Amino acid sequence: MLNTPHTNNSDPSTVADAASAAGAAGATPSIDALRQHFSFLSLPKDVQKEQLERFKGICALYGYEGFLRLQNAHVVVIGNGGVGSWIAESLCRTGVGTISLVDFDDIELSNSNRQLHTLSSTLGQSKAQTLGARLKDINPYLKLYTYSLMLSKDNVQDRLAQILCVPKEILQLSQEPDLRALPNPSALAALKLKQQDRDLYGQQADPSNESNSAAHWIAAQWAEQIDPHLYVAEAIDDLFAKASCIDLLHRARVPVVTSGGAGGRIDPSRVRLGDIAHAHGDQLIKRLRTELRRNYGYPKGPDDGTKGKSAASLAHGEDFKIMCSYSDEPPRMAKTHATNGFTPEQLGLNTLGELPSLPNFGASMSVTASAGLLLASVIIRWIVGDAKA
Repeated sequence: MLNTPHTNNSDPSTVADAASAAGAAGATPSIDALRQHFSFLSLPKDVQKEQLERFKGICALYGYEGFLRLQNAHVVVIGNGGVGSWIAESLCRTGVGTISLVDFDDIELSNSNRQLHTLSSTLGQSKAQTLGARLKDINPYLKLYTYSLMLSKDNVQDRLAQILCVPKEILQLSQEPDLRALPNPSALAALKLKQQDRDLYGQQADPSNESNSAAHWIAAQWAEQIDPHLYVAEAIDDLFAKASCIDLLHRARVPVVTSGGAGGRIDPSRVRLGDIAHAHGDQLIKRLRTELRRNYGYPKGPDDGTKGKSAASLAHGEDFKIMCSYSDEPPRMAKTHATNGFTPEQLGLNTLGELPSLPNFGASMSVTASAGLLLASVIIRWIVGDAKA
């Protein structure tokens, strides 16, 4: 039986604000309080020293507190392919303390052009487990969880409850019915930091002032029961699983980023970050936007390619408050570009027998990796308190 929560936090002020207020009240955390708050400080001294050497570049960039916040964080990467594998690598090398990898698929030879874990020696192996082994080789003290699971629209609630280590009932009860009551990504990240630091500064949660709706208040209370150190990067291609996953996380106030399509592009400088409502030139995000509007109640608005509407008109639509990567580069289709130059017959390749069938779109690692690194950078900034993303 679940106990009804009695706390809620909807104040979007930052940790810096909280620390300042606490300091003004004379509440300086003790070393014991800091040790309890930052798990890194409870590690054996020799491990601390080794990790500080391993991640001294991260300490120099984000400060010691930033590094300890990264060590406290738990990031779930759903989809460990051309985008997701690079997200995971970046998070690991930046000092994130706990990473969960989710992917049902095995490594294939045709993944060689874009997926980090794909080597001649890893063919046929699980993507999640193989990538996880690589991450543990980078940081042997990483807390790692791997799940060889496929997410679908029908099972996403059960799967996410398992992966996030959240009782299914809490995930259900935390679903915000009013999308407009949810904070934008930067404000949500700041809320999570403040929630993380309550014990450190002896703060209490404030009653919600966002809405007079009882349903909103109850959902916000239950969302408080989800680990505030939890973040999610979603990078799968199944449209319906993608939409269901994103909606569930967003309504539960779990900070989440999602990837658009990277296939058929060759220019990494045209990979962008933006709200799902405003991303243009990306068919996967366009289809995702339509699915979220049609079946999940997201705000209506102009769409990319709508008759009489330009891509610029998307800027005037109402935010979904969900960050995505997308490319505004027109995609190259194999049927128009694979025949450029000499043909297989002219090159004598037809003597090899039947050639491999080409996908509709090829993919360049320089683009897929760029999308992954951009998404990882957003999560990293959220974790350390630079919530301007």
